[in-house]
Amino acid sequence: MDDDMRTVRRQKGERKSGDRRTNDDDKRTVKRQKGERKSDERRTNDDDRRTVRRQEGERKNGDSKTNDDDKRTENKEEIERKLEDTRRQVQKEILEKINGLEHQLHRTSIADSGDCPTSPATPLQHSSLMHTERSVHKMLKPPTYDGQSSWSMYRRQFEAAAKANGWTPQEMATSLVISLRGQALEILQSIPEEQQNDYDRIVGALEIRYGHKYLRQVYQSQIKSRQQRSNESLQEYEADIERLIH
Repeated sequence: MDDDMRTVRRQKGERKSGDRRTNDDDKRTVKRQKGERKSDERRTNDDDRRTVRRQEGERKNGDSKTNDDDKRTENKEEIERKLEDTRRQVQKEILEKINGLEHQLHRTSIADSGDCPTSPATPLQHSSLMHTERSVHKMLKPPTYDGQSSWSMYRRQFEAAAKANGWTPQEMATSLVISLRGQALEILQSIPEEQQNDYDRIVGALEIRYGHKYLRQVYQSQIKSRQQRSNESLQEYEADIERLIH
């Protein structure tokens, strides 16, 4: 009987000991799980903060790049506006100068025989009368030139008119300046003002820009890109190619 009681007490003790170990294991497991959750939460929070900081940095970099692009665009537009204003101002000054030259040429071309003096002319008056008499015959006005047609052909026309009118080299320079239009007129920007009454100087600048050497490069480029159009006959196509070659 005593043995049975001791056995029962021992078994109860073992069960209690086992229960305590089980409870201790459960507590340790719960503590470990809590620690792991807290560690995971901290890592998650750290990752979230790093992500937020990275996104904020990217946004700031993006804003900075956008601001730089905006500034570059504004600077480019400002430069373009200044260049356009300068071009307009130069063109305005050239047109004003041309108008003045036209007015001057018009005045020198007017001859009023009723105003001629009846008294004997002095050498200076005689020279003035000869100039006035010669001005009466300045009737031929050369066409305008904008750089779109052949410069050599235009120069022949212009010099033929100048010869018929009896123009001096300075008058030829004045008339040529007045006749320029469009891109050809902008050639004057490359010539100093004091040389714009020099006929050979103006012709030289136009020759460089629109002469045979320049046109040959243009025609070679056109030949390379020239294709027969849908409404163009073979004869027309060959004639145009022949024109560009020669």
